[in-house]
Parts: sequence; structure tokens; C-alpha cells
Amino acid sequence: MGAGRTDIRLAAIWLGLGGGLAVITSRVADWYVMTDELFYERLAISVARGHSPLPRVHGELIGNVNQLYPLLLSPLFHNALVPAALQHAHVLNAFVMSSASIPAFLLARRVTRSARLSYFVAFLSVCVPWITLSAFLMTEVVAYPAFLWAALALHNAAVSPSRRSDLLLVVAVAIATLARAQFAIFVVVVPVALFVHQLAFTRARRAWRRVGVAVRGLVSAHRLLAGAYSAVAVAAAALLVAHRLPNTLGTYSVTAKGNPFPAGMGRSLIEHLAPLALGLGILPFILGVAWLLNALVGSKIREQQAFAAIATVSFVALLVEVTSYDLRFGRRTVHDRYLFYLVPLILIACTAALRERRWPRVSLVVSTAIIVLAFSLAPVAEFDKLNVDSPVAVLNGTLLDLGGSVTGARVCLVLLAAIGVLLLILASGIVGRRRLAAAVVAFACVAISGQTALAFTKLLTKNGTSGRPITLDQGVVFDWIDREVGPNTKVTMLPYPLLYNAYWADVAYWWNVEFWNVSIQRAALYEDAFTGTPDSFPKIQLRFNPATGEANVSPSRYSVQGISETRFQLAGRGVQEYRGVTLIHNELPWRAQWLAFDLYRDGWTIPRVTGRIRVFAAPGQTESLMRYLTISVRAPQGVRGRTFEIASNASDWTAQTDERGTSKQISVCVPSGGFADVRVRSRHFSPIYGDPRSERSFFSYARSGGVLLTGIALADETSPCGQ
Repeated sequence: MGAGRTDIRLAAIWLGLGGGLAVITSRVADWYVMTDELFYERLAISVARGHSPLPRVHGELIGNVNQLYPLLLSPLFHNALVPAALQHAHVLNAFVMSSASIPAFLLARRVTRSARLSYFVAFLSVCVPWITLSAFLMTEVVAYPAFLWAALALHNAAVSPSRRSDLLLVVAVAIATLARAQFAIFVVVVPVALFVHQLAFTRARRAWRRVGVAVRGLVSAHRLLAGAYSAVAVAAAALLVAHRLPNTLGTYSVTAKGNPFPAGMGRSLIEHLAPLALGLGILPFILGVAWLLNALVGSKIREQQAFAAIATVSFVALLVEVTSYDLRFGRRTVHDRYLFYLVPLILIACTAALRERRWPRVSLVVSTAIIVLAFSLAPVAEFDKLNVDSPVAVLNGTLLDLGGSVTGARVCLVLLAAIGVLLLILASGIVGRRRLAAAVVAFACVAISGQTALAFTKLLTKNGTSGRPITLDQGVVFDWIDREVGPNTKVTMLPYPLLYNAYWADVAYWWNVEFWNVSIQRAALYEDAFTGTPDSFPKIQLRFNPATGEANVSPSRYSVQGISETRFQLAGRGVQEYRGVTLIHNELPWRAQWLAFDLYRDGWTIPRVTGRIRVFAAPGQTESLMRYLTISVRAPQGVRGRTFEIASNASDWTAQTDERGTSKQISVCVPSGGFADVRVRSRHFSPIYGDPRSERSFFSYARSGGVLLTGIALADETSPCGQ
């Protein structure tokens, strides 16, 4: 087959798969994975607005290595509203992630020397369940093809060593690391895989002599690469001495600290194999692993042995890396979306096994035993919606139904693996090699594509993590700020709890405000209270002069505050109110019209403490003026009547309220150049929900409170005091 015809067919496969995938991903109209999608969206917006490739969030430079995907997305967010940019991003995702079929094909053809089987690998590389990640704004979209291009470059350097091959490898590894910081592991994979391959073709009488000859031969064949590693070693040593080496991983710097081999590592390593095997239909995984084990020690064909060395070392390195991460930072759960990059390598190994005249029986027994052990320990949990961390968990419900329990589900998996291998061995002695290979290929296509179809169906038909159908366009609901002032305007959001006793609903609301509006470029935090934006995002620390109300910063002309805000109110003109928040055209410099003291930061009165609402004189006010403050109050849930007292220097209000609430306008005389306080008190108190400053404080303990101020509004109207 001519090279030109092959290129055309490969391009057609990619474009066809990308187009088909885009039909599905374009139906996704909402976010699904917070706060990951928000993070990469903000980085892309920063690149588009600032015309700089450096990672910035809320205007501040941050340590982020995964910058390739935001750079790719950034043109889509240039002068565009989020809903349109999001749809275009999902279409782009489909073509970018499906482009993994190209390096998968090229690598498969090098190993199998079969164009037909290589097309099969290219096709299935895009049909695996993990391709559902193309529906989200996540680095896996670019990391998947980048990993395979790096693997292809490494294979080329191993089989055909040259300065050009080494240079291409360095570039490919750098791009892969920029795609996903996880691939910094290539720094280990590259020399180990090359050494294993070199050692396999080195001859010497003694083992230690053979190792020495292999090392010298490796350095001689890869001088440019050796020089690059020398430079990296010197830089790493300097950073280590300066105690800054972990910082090179940016937002993942914490992973470089602590014990990388925590307790339970052995068992968890085996557990992580189960979802990979299941996602590949079990049998192709067993065949692929068996071939890798056999080719690693027995193959005399350079292309095959080099691939076996690369795939095996990559498999072990990523398995250890991901398992360590899951045990230390992943709540001890299996995140197979960090491992699925290995799937095309297993598929290539499986197709290579189908080309062999004899089955690698010993390694087949070993790989079967490994998978049987993995299935006997497999974590089988059912999820109501698609589990992004483990898309193959879409089958767990069926397995639990078949087995009746977790143990029963594991037994089903073990039996499927054992029966599948036995049938394969029996069939190999009955039917011809080509027919058997065709049957395995057909089985793999059905088993793998079927799981993917189920995963996409669950994604598109179940409510997402936002609690809404993911196919429902939310742009017309949440992007009203951009539509009001334009996406190129800078707006600061001031998150505040809007709902009673609903921490995550409040957090999700402000996530939506930020995600759907390009103009939200800053977030301010007052007195370490409710953030409403990811902890990793830089925040403005907002403070006010208690005597004048003047703010320490004025980050933007516009701001967004909750209507029920009871901590402070920025001076300015209300532009629009919608869905519980107010868009304000602020006076500059920023100042507070009123400021609350001695209340919980979400508006509850503190037991035995009198709260105060301080109303400030306006700039240029030359006489005492009567101001009018409307205060809304409610009692804790289940309390039928709670007495409270509100008093100023001009009026007072003593009343009872229940959980339905009540409100009244209070007058207060504000002297020129000063302030006046309104006192709020409740003599009785009872248990209320936890402090919404953070998830931990909200759920870890309850507080006691008197009444809740659900709103404080200062009227624009004034009159001279005494009239």
C-alpha cells in the first residue's frame, strides 16, 4: 500500500472519528467537573485577554505547568461570550483528542508491520470509554495525543538513534509535560526504557560487564540526550539545594513532598489494573500484557523489543505514580483517568500478539493470574451519573446486579477473565489464526465501543454534577453580566452565602457566576469569610477603614454582590439585579456605605453579643442627614417565635419573627464626616448550622445563633435630621 494512500486513509479515520465525536460533545452545554473546568477556562481567558502565554488567574501569575490546553483554547474566548466559546471548545476537543489515533497508528505499524491491524488500533484508541473526557474542559484532551507522540518519539530514538531523534524526543517530552505535569515522569521513563532496550541487545560474559557496556553504548548513541540530562541534573541539584525543586511542578508541587510509597501501596497497585482491563474488554488487556512480558525478554526484533521496553516501563512508572497520588491525595480511590494513556499501548501489544504464530503461553498464564488477582480486589461502586475519574464504572451497576454484592461482582469478573482465556486457548487449536484474530478484533470492537456508548449515554441523560441536565444551555441564565457590560469589562465578584443552610449550593452558585462570565476577573475575600471561588485561585483581601468606610483596594469599576449581603455594601449605582445578586457600578475609590460588626459573617447574631450596622456619611456631606435602612430578619428553622431588638439614634424596633421572616425600615441620623450605628440584638439563641467559611467549618460543628439578618438595604433618599 502506498504511503500517500495510507496517509489519506489515516486522515480520513481521524476526521471521521473526530466528526462523529464532535456530534456528541457539541451537545454538552454546561460544566461537569468543577473546579477543573473553571481553572482551565480562566487560564484560557487570561491568555486571550492578556496576550501572554504565562498562566494567570485573577490577574496574578500562578505556578501551572499544564498550560498547553489553555493556550489551545484561548482563541475561542477572544471577544466571545462563554456559551458560544464553550460549544466551540467541545467541538475542538473532539478533534484534538481523537488525533491520538494518528500516533497510535504510526506506533502500531512500526510494531506489527500490519496496516490493517494498525487501523484497528487507531479506531479503538478513540472508541475507549475514557474518550468521554473530550466533553469537558480538561487537560486529558491534549495530554492523550501528546503522550502517544512522546511514546512514538521515544520508540524512534530507541530504534534509530541520532541527534535528530534525540532532539525530537526532547521536544515531544517537553510538549507532553506542558500538556500534563503528570508526564514529567518521562524524565524517568526515557533513560530506563532506553537502557532496558540497549541491555537486551548487548552481549558480554558477565552480568556487571554487560551493564557497563550497555551504559556506554547508550551514552554513545544518545549524546545529545545525555547532554540534556546532564543539564537537567545540574538544574535539579541547584533547585534541590535552594529547596525549590518541588515548585517546578507548579500546582502539583505538593505531590513531590512526603513519602511516595504510603501504606497499602502493594494492594492498590493491583486494584488500579482492574478498570483498565475492564475498559479494554478484559481479553485484549490480558493478551496485550502477555505479549509485552514475552517480547520484553524474548524478542529479537528491535522494533518489538523497543516497544515492549517503552510500554512496560511506562506502564510501571505511571501505575506507581498514580497509585501513590491516589493513596496520598485522591482519598484512596482509583482514578483510572490518570492511567488510560496506556490503553493504546496495550492495544498495540494485543494486535502484535495476534500476529504471532504461537501464543506466549507462560506469559499468558502470568497476565491472566495478575488480572484475576486485580478483579478479586476490584473496587466496584455504583454511581448515579458518569464518574469522570473512572468512566468504566458505568458497568458497575450491571456487575452488582449480576453478582448481588461487591464480592459477587468480583467473582463475576474473575469468571469472565478465566472463561475468556480458556475459550481463547481452545479456539486457537480449532480455528485458523486469521479467523481467531478476526474474532478477537471483532470482540474488542464490540466490548470497548459498547462501554463507551453506555458512558456517553449516562453522561447525556443524567443530571450533571451541577444538578442540571448537561445538555441544557445555561448561558442564557448565568451570562447576564457579560451581556450587560460586555466580556471585555473587568468585574470583581464578592461571594456571599445566598441560601439557608446550603453550603455546596451557595458555592456552586458563585462557580456559575464566574464560569459563565468572562468579565469576572477578580474575586474579593472579606475577613476570611465565604470564598465561593476555588481555594487555589488568588483573591483580593478586602478591608475597610472602620471610621470612614474607605476600602484598601479598588480593583474594578464594576462589582457583583449578593442581594442578601449583610457584611457591607459598596457605594455605587445598581445596574441590574438578577437571581440573587446585584451588579454595581462602583464609586471610585471603593468605600462601604455601611459596615456590619459583631455578627457572624453570614448575618447571624452572636449569643450575648450586640451586633452593629455602621452607616457612614457620604463624601461631601455637610450636615446631619436621616438615612433609611431596611432590615430583614428571620428565626432559625423550627423556631416559631424569636424576639429581637433593633435600635438606632432615631428609631427602634422590637418584634418577633419566625422562619418565614419579617422586615422593616429603620431611620438613622448620620452626622457629617462621621457615622452612626444601628444595634441588633436577640436575647435568645439556639443551635444553627455550621460556619460557611469553608466546607470543613460548615460540616464539622454547629453554632448557636439568635436571628439571621437576611438583607440590609440602604435607601438613596435622605432628609435633614429633626424633620
